[in-house]
Amino acid sequence: MADFKTPVKKSVTLVGSDKREIAIPPSPFLNRLGYGTGVSVMQLVRSPQGGQIRSPWALKMLNKRVKPNKVYTERLQAEAELLQKMSHPNVVGFRAFSNGKILYLGMEACDLSLGDMIEKRAEEGADAFAPKCILKVAVDIGHALDYLHTKMKILHGDMKSYNILVNGDFVICKLCDFGVTLPLDENGIFDNDKAGKAIYYGTEAWSAPEVLHGGIISNKTDVWSFGLTLWEMMSLLPPHTNIEEDFDESMGSINDSYMDNAYEMYGTRPALPATISIQEYSGPVALFQAATEIKVEDRPSAAELAAAAQSIATSS
Repeated sequence: MADFKTPVKKSVTLVGSDKREIAIPPSPFLNRLGYGTGVSVMQLVRSPQGGQIRSPWALKMLNKRVKPNKVYTERLQAEAELLQKMSHPNVVGFRAFSNGKILYLGMEACDLSLGDMIEKRAEEGADAFAPKCILKVAVDIGHALDYLHTKMKILHGDMKSYNILVNGDFVICKLCDFGVTLPLDENGIFDNDKAGKAIYYGTEAWSAPEVLHGGIISNKTDVWSFGLTLWEMMSLLPPHTNIEEDFDESMGSINDSYMDNAYEMYGTRPALPATISIQEYSGPVALFQAATEIKVEDRPSAAELAAAAQSIATSS
């Protein structure tokens, strides 16, 4: 115990619109909100200032357990630059950025990711999310994607439940994680000239058929992945997951044949979960099926998807 020393707070300059400076406590004193490839997202509880309580921030930083990688650094810097340019109620807000020795991206903190909510609901043995919750996600994130596709001229590139943040009981939903975005041209098609060496990364289970089979990537590629996100809310499973109830967890891992079969299903529309009532979930099912049409031209735009979801919600 004689060698134990209380960690000392270190000050890191986070440069935002007001070039504020905040104190970042050592990692053990930050609550981890999530993680991704090469990065961790921590919650920073800010001290009151001038007698006023200040909202917490989410800090995205490079994961110390991962070997330093120029790609992760460049992604974080690019995401910070992009977030500073964006302003939309359904896109997570930029707060500050540190370009010092250690990079930090300060963002608006939200309650939970939709992915975490789905996991928790599945672990508790609960039913699918109510149709009204699915429709709310469709409206809010549909608006966010439309903003990206038409105003910012970018493809999100990794649309899935873990990149949607939810405040309260679906009071508002916000899109996050813009580290692998791609430029779009005036027609909503992937712009090779502006992309340079950038390629589509995404997450395979959510990837559209044109990504997996060498087709033309466009704004409709995000729409496909978003359709699978709505399916997640009905099934409480990642896309193309179908582990039998009698699966022996003592095996330690899923065998190769299962993984091969799952991979073959990527880029296809998963079957509707048997646990939901098609009549009760007719609205969300219609949106899911429209978004996951194999032919790109048959899928709605993000704006059309949001408008349809709003119309269904209003008439319900």
